[in-house]
Order: sequence, then structure tokens, then C-alpha cells
Amino acid sequence: MEEKKNNAVEKMENVVKENEKNREKKQITREERERILAEKRLENARLVAHKKAERQKAKAMARREKNRKRMERERKRQEIKAERQASREQRKKNRQKNKGYGGWLAAVISLGVATLVLSSVLTITFLMPSVSDNMLESTYQKSFYDTVEQVDNIDLNLSKALATKDKGAMQKYLVDTAINSELAENDLQQLPLQDESKYYTTKLINQIGDYAKYFNNKLINGEELTEEDAESLIRLYRANAEFKKSLQSMVAEMGNDFSFATLMDGGSGNLVINGFNQLQNLSVEYPELIYDGPFSDGINEREIKGLKEEEIDENTAREVFIRAFSEYGLENVRNVGVLDANIACFNVQGEKDGDVLFAQISKKGGKLIMFSFAGSCDKVNCDKDEAIEIAEQFIAGLNIESMKPVWINLSNNVYTVNLAYTKGDVIVYSDLIKIRVCAETKMVIGMEATGYYTNHTERVIAKPTISKTQAQEKVSSNILVETARLALVPIGTKSEKLCYEFMGEYDGSTYYIYIDAITGKQVEMFKVIESTEGTLLM
Repeated sequence: MEEKKNNAVEKMENVVKENEKNREKKQITREERERILAEKRLENARLVAHKKAERQKAKAMARREKNRKRMERERKRQEIKAERQASREQRKKNRQKNKGYGGWLAAVISLGVATLVLSSVLTITFLMPSVSDNMLESTYQKSFYDTVEQVDNIDLNLSKALATKDKGAMQKYLVDTAINSELAENDLQQLPLQDESKYYTTKLINQIGDYAKYFNNKLINGEELTEEDAESLIRLYRANAEFKKSLQSMVAEMGNDFSFATLMDGGSGNLVINGFNQLQNLSVEYPELIYDGPFSDGINEREIKGLKEEEIDENTAREVFIRAFSEYGLENVRNVGVLDANIACFNVQGEKDGDVLFAQISKKGGKLIMFSFAGSCDKVNCDKDEAIEIAEQFIAGLNIESMKPVWINLSNNVYTVNLAYTKGDVIVYSDLIKIRVCAETKMVIGMEATGYYTNHTERVIAKPTISKTQAQEKVSSNILVETARLALVPIGTKSEKLCYEFMGEYDGSTYYIYIDAITGKQVEMFKVIESTEGTLLM
């Protein structure tokens, strides 16, 4: 009897334990569902903002086309008017010839008037900006004022985020801030400013957006924002407010006849260039963003692993510059100061046909860290495969080995080729170099290798504990997987994870999914978005 009683008690305890487990599973499922819904809301919001930006650009293009047609009609009208005037004056001259001195004088005056009219039309035709010039000016103008608008939106959303205690509302404001940041950064890149002029503003915009994503992820994961988090957000809010104030000052000073095309000259007398350069001296205190994000200031605390050689002097930096660009036909090569940053560099520049090539050569080791070559690319004369080959040849010329192209994008007739270091069959995304190839001239016109020289070192890469097949089981069956490979991906600024990278199609879109090769958990997912600016990963 006692044994039956004990068995009954044991069964009851098992039932209770099973119920508790089921409740825990339901709780986990609910939290997972909330996380997925939050991520979907974030993606939907970004897509909505992206579509809005596309509509705005389409409207701007329509306005430019309308203005072009109006100018063309006006030009033809002026030509017809001038021709008629010249014809009338010629008839008058013919009637009055053979009338002596007075007739000759009248004919001369009439001919002078006709010539003046024709010369006025010719002057207008030659001095008036061409259709393409006006379209370019309109593009620059729109990019600047769109930047002003997005910075205003960031100011508004950050102020709301600081003023609310509701987590749901906070997430909305942070998502909007992140979207505004991406749009502002895109607009900034369209301005014909040299890299050193827009470095500080681009960094600020990226930090704000990345910090907003970081906060939003904390809230999605059920964490609370600390007092330190709030203080950091306040500092970024104040920094953006200074940026907003500076932009408003530029708008007030430039007037209605300011030409944004003058930004290409890079002159110190330009009020917009001066305004952007002065932003490096913001009086506010920046927060140190040592969180898991690609634009973290924590990168400044990291050891530069790829530069171990002795320091060079400025004359050697100039020689490195000349060797790297020996086929560019540059003249007036000279040193133009130093960059005192995490990677200390000598600034060197040369000129060709009035265009400037600006480069930074590291003090340690004399490596080409970045360069930018001014000029225009007006059409596409090569395809992606040729652009990749050009980028690979340029990298090989710098004695950088084992680099593999992992991404290419065409925007404004310029290919951006991303090359990553490979070790065996593993792509190392931390060691990344970006090369810009002009699709018209087939020349390399830009390079950025800070990430490569910051991170490049000999690594011991662990072996996967799960197979490719097991990892692919973690990918949604809705996605038709096309390629799979191993990749070492950066996690913030402090660590890397070995992942399986799967690329596949679903519902007409391309996705990249990263599954941890040790734990089998999803680390990241990107969706490929086609836009007027090229191919984007979101």
C-alpha cells in the first residue's frame, strides 16, 4: 500500500515538473516571438524609409527633367526670336541701301543691333550651364538639403527617445533614428567633398545610427538602459545638435546663388567646406562607443595588428606615393601634413589635369592606407568581372596577398569592390579592403584599407564542430540556398566568430545568413536591396 502511495506521489511530482517545463517553453516561445516581431518591425520600417527615399529621388529626377525641357524650349525660343530680328534688320538694310550716307549709317546701326541680339543669344548659350551641369548641380543641392532634413529628423527622434519611459515608444524612436542616420550618410556621400572634409560628420552620423541600433537590440532582448547609456545618448544628441546648428548657419550664409559644384575645388574659402572642416572641433564631449558595432570608438583602443615595421619619414612617404601611382601621370607631388589618428599617416597628394589625388601613407611601415582621386565617371565601359580584375591587380601591386573579392556594387558609374583576406577555405571579413574603380576610365580611383591593417594578423582558426549540412538545417526551408562557405566574421571590435555563410533566394530577393559553426545559432542575416544607389545589404 505504501509503495502504491509513493508511486502516486512520484507521478504527481513528474506531472508538476512537466507542467513547469511546458510553461517555461511557452515563455521562451513567447519571448522569441516578440523578438522576431520586433526585428520584423525594424526591417519594415527601414524598407518604408528606403521606399520613401526612392520616391523622393524619383520626384527630384522628374523635376530636373521638367526643368531641362523648359530650358530647351526657352533656348529654342530665343534662337527663333534672334533669327527673326536679324531677318527684319536685314530687310531694312536692303531697303535703305543706295540712299547715301544716312542710309549707310542706318544700315550699320541695324546690322549692329542684329549682331548684338545674335551675340547675346550666343553668350547665353555658351555661358549658361549645360543641361548636364544643371542636373549635377541639382543632385548636389538635393543631397545637401536632404542631409539637413535628416539631421533635423535625428534631432527630433533623439529628443523624443530621451523624453520617454515607454519601451515601445523608445524602440520606435531609435529605429527612426537609425533610418535617418543611414539616409543622412547616403546623402553626405553624394556631396563632392574630399574625404578629409566629411570624415568627422560621417563618423558622427554613423555613430548615432549604430548606437541607436545597439540600444534597440538591448530593449528587444529585454534589457534595461542604464544611466550610463542615457548619458551617452545625451552626448550624441548634443553633438548632433551642434551639427544641425552648423548646417543651419551654412544655409543662412550661402544665399540663393551658391553653386554646390564649387565643393569639387576643395578650396578653403568655400563656406560649406569650411563649415564641415570646423565640425572636427565640436565643443561637446563624444561618448566612447565601446559596444559591439562597426563604428565603435573602441576601435581607437585596439592594437594595430597589421603594421609592425619601423617608422618612415615624410620623404619616404612621398616615394611610396610615387611608386604606388607611377602609372597615373601625376605632377606636383607633395606632402600636405600628417594625420594624428589611431593609424598615424603622412598626407601626400599629386595632380593630373587639375584633378587631385589625395592619399595617406602610414608612418609605421609606409603602407597605403587610403586614397581618393577626384574627377568624374560619366559612363560604364567595363563589366563587373573586369572591374574585379582591375581591383585585384591593384592590390597585387601593393604586395597584399591572399585577397578574394566578396562583394561588388555599381553606383554612379563607379564599382566598389570589397576584397577580404582568405586563410585556407575561410574568408576573413575583418581583414577587408575596399577598392573603387571608375567604370569609364577603368582606373582605380579610391581605396580604404584601415580595417585590413587594423586587424590583419596570423590567426589560429578553430575547426567547426557542426557540419555544413547541420548548419544549413538552421536556415529557413523557404530560402533556396545557392552557395555555402566558411567565414570568420567580426563581432563588434573585440572578437570574431567562425560561421557558415549561406547565400540563397526567397521570393525574388537574395539573403545572406550566417550560422555559428560552433553553436549552430544564427549570428546575422542580410537582405540584398536594389536601389538607385546600387546594391545594398540591409
